[in-house]
Amino acid sequence: MVFSLKLKNLIQPTYQSENLVKEFYEPVLSEATIYRRVSAYFSSEGLGLYSKGLDKLFGNNGFAQFIISTDISEEDFKKIQEGYALKNSLVDLPTQLRQTILNDQTKESLGNLAFMIACNHAEVKFAVIPRGRGIFHDKFGLIDSDDETVFFNGSVNETRNGLEYNYESISVDVSWDSSTNVQTRILANKNRFDRLWKNEEKDILTIDATRIVYDEIKKYQQYSTLNKVKENQSENNIYFYLKSGNIIVRQDNSSIQITSSDRKLKPGSDLSNKYFEDDNSTIKPEFSYMDINYIIKETRKRCDRKNIIVEVSEEVQEYLKSNQYSIEQYRKLGIYLKSPEQYTIHREQEKFEEFVSVVSSEVVRPFKKLQLEAAFYEYRMARAANFSVPGSGKTAMILAVFAFLNSSKVESEHVDNLLVICPINAFNSWKEEFKQVFGNKKQLEVIDCQSSKDFDYDLSLNWKTSNLVLVNYESLTKYKEKLQELLSIKTMIVFDEVHRIKNPFGVRAQAALELVKDSRFKFVLTGTPIPNSYQDIYNFLHLLYSNEYNSFFRWNLDELKNPSVRKIEEINKALIPFFWRLNKNDLGVPKPDPDKFLVVEPSEEQKQLAQSIYYNESSSLARLIRLIQASTNPELLNKKIEYKDMWFADDNDQDDTVEISEEIFNNRLQNTSDSVIKEAKGYDEFDFSSMISPKFEKGIEKIQKLISEGKKVIVWAIFVDTMKKIQNRLDQIGVKANLVYGGTDVSDRQNLIDDFRFGNTMVMISNPQTLGESVSLHKEVHDALYFEYNFNLTFMLQSRDRIHRLGLEDNQYTRYYYLQTKCEPDDSGDPGYIDQQIYKKLESKSNIMYKAIDSNTLSPEFSQNEIDEAISIIDEERKRILSHQN
Repeated sequence: MVFSLKLKNLIQPTYQSENLVKEFYEPVLSEATIYRRVSAYFSSEGLGLYSKGLDKLFGNNGFAQFIISTDISEEDFKKIQEGYALKNSLVDLPTQLRQTILNDQTKESLGNLAFMIACNHAEVKFAVIPRGRGIFHDKFGLIDSDDETVFFNGSVNETRNGLEYNYESISVDVSWDSSTNVQTRILANKNRFDRLWKNEEKDILTIDATRIVYDEIKKYQQYSTLNKVKENQSENNIYFYLKSGNIIVRQDNSSIQITSSDRKLKPGSDLSNKYFEDDNSTIKPEFSYMDINYIIKETRKRCDRKNIIVEVSEEVQEYLKSNQYSIEQYRKLGIYLKSPEQYTIHREQEKFEEFVSVVSSEVVRPFKKLQLEAAFYEYRMARAANFSVPGSGKTAMILAVFAFLNSSKVESEHVDNLLVICPINAFNSWKEEFKQVFGNKKQLEVIDCQSSKDFDYDLSLNWKTSNLVLVNYESLTKYKEKLQELLSIKTMIVFDEVHRIKNPFGVRAQAALELVKDSRFKFVLTGTPIPNSYQDIYNFLHLLYSNEYNSFFRWNLDELKNPSVRKIEEINKALIPFFWRLNKNDLGVPKPDPDKFLVVEPSEEQKQLAQSIYYNESSSLARLIRLIQASTNPELLNKKIEYKDMWFADDNDQDDTVEISEEIFNNRLQNTSDSVIKEAKGYDEFDFSSMISPKFEKGIEKIQKLISEGKKVIVWAIFVDTMKKIQNRLDQIGVKANLVYGGTDVSDRQNLIDDFRFGNTMVMISNPQTLGESVSLHKEVHDALYFEYNFNLTFMLQSRDRIHRLGLEDNQYTRYYYLQTKCEPDDSGDPGYIDQQIYKKLESKSNIMYKAIDSNTLSPEFSQNEIDEAISIIDEERKRILSHQN
């Protein structure tokens, strides 16, 4: 007998409690001959829910073996004993008489399990963990039909709550799935069940149900994990013990119930509200060892006044000790791993060589030694950050980690799949990089929330067979619960461009923090770890180290907002062990050519317009924006200045990445300053639609020249209307150009990018807000032309990195062309354009930033006063004009 083809087609990779009985237990057991079940909790009510399936198993002459914990009611225990008693009483009776006794009435009286025991179709054993070291908490099952097996595991127990009321789930593997991981998993759990059944599993005692009485079982129930109070210990005490391996409970055995009466310990007190669950006994799990020590200290202080003893179990003491040294050990390991010349110590060199050997056998792309050192650091740290500059190969480095952990040669730390949370623009980069790294050695099996028509369904169906799962930050809250249901220590989690969730109060950041609570391998990647202020480190450190943050880093948000020089030094010193950073020079990426400037004189009409801008606009910010617009595309002055048309956030993500708020922007826009121009034309005296910008024309001319030489060009601008104008002009002269900006449908973007990279399209037009991150063009494009640019250094550098990245050939050039309307001389009293001044400020800030990178220092890249720094350009211009007016 084997499972039917119909059933095989119906079996899903996961089930929830709402459909477990009807869609899984009943149909699978109906075709089974053996049912082996391990469950932490058991009730006859739960078993009764799928009695139809058990009846069919019985009808197939099947057999069930149950290994359950001691968490069972006395009533259910007695029924099991009755089943065994009846079975023993029937041993010597003739078959016909046995069948007469084992009737429906007996079944109803005994219950399903006891009846099957009596009929010799089931056996039960109890599993306990001696010496109070925890509870037996295994939950898995094996359902066989001859040589075929269905294996399942998950949070569900054999109870009515587990099967019907709670929100529980299981994951399913089937033996007719020939993949190595599935076969290995099924065999391992078959062997584990056999060891448990034979009482051969280390640290687990398995006892036949006939060889134990309920009074003995009660010793292991509920609080079996706590250390028994020593015989000479006073009963009038407070006792801290460990429950379920990681939960600390404060048990009040005092005669006066001090934790209910003392003003500083009782429910509602500050200590209780902050640190305890509603029972005022269980310490909330998010608190660190330092917090727990404080709770014990405060409890002891109050109890000493009443001569009440406070005792702490050995397990709690060990737990606190191990946690105390946990992040300290990571710190030491991080420092050690960042000095590869010391690998000869403590066998680290052997581990590194093994890592390199396994990775090399799993991939087709060779890695540079520095990349392998970075990947080895990430693997050994298990929770770490990679802050290497954009274009240095962070994705490839983390895929090297996955190559090792996903290898069949790695057992104890093996991971099955890689979950990446990143911007939508990065989806294709991850897919392409995966293919390039693994080639024909590992087939890409990907699910992404963008292309999937029903992502929830695809996750349920394909999670176990997928090796890459992609979710964008905007969708994280939507799919968080489904992902939590599927996640296990077998999943490696990566947050790419993690600065996207830097807002400590952002909903996406909170979703991310909930998602990674139990992850073993988790990493954050970004080339801009501190876009605004040191507050930006708060979230990624919590993602990596959760409640250990409070015991080691300890900085609150106020401290990180405007730290002193001394505090900045302290922050950087503390962070150094926990991140890796490479720059492109380290990796031998060819340096780009010096920037090239295409400087043109403004037209006479533009000169008059500059006068009018100073005269008609009342604030320095408005003058700044209008001069940027008028330099390239005067037609923009027909429109009102609005925040939504500016450049202060990524087009796709307004929650956590806004650099300048709308409120600040509008305040600066209304912050008036005196005009330095006494008289000028009104805007209504200009025909902006027909006004020619020599700078714009020079840019079109340069594009034509480059493509005539067979070169593809990426064109960067800021304003949407400027981008459209460039595309229209190129179209008029027969040059096809693809435009990708915030208004481009996300589903169309990749096709437009691919058409530019691999097709006949020679020009791509975009803005840094949209394509400044996660898009690699360096293989096909080596020339970038900037029509417009502003004072946002982060966007500027990100856009440059699209064509300057690891993987460039040694002799390959990279050129950046900056179009500029010439400014007025220093001794001029006339208003002028500011392209050159903006570029100089960007260059100065860039030099400071790269100096910080080279010194391995983390510092903000986008100042909180960035908008004021930009406005200062206008204020300096106003001073120049005033000092040189006739």
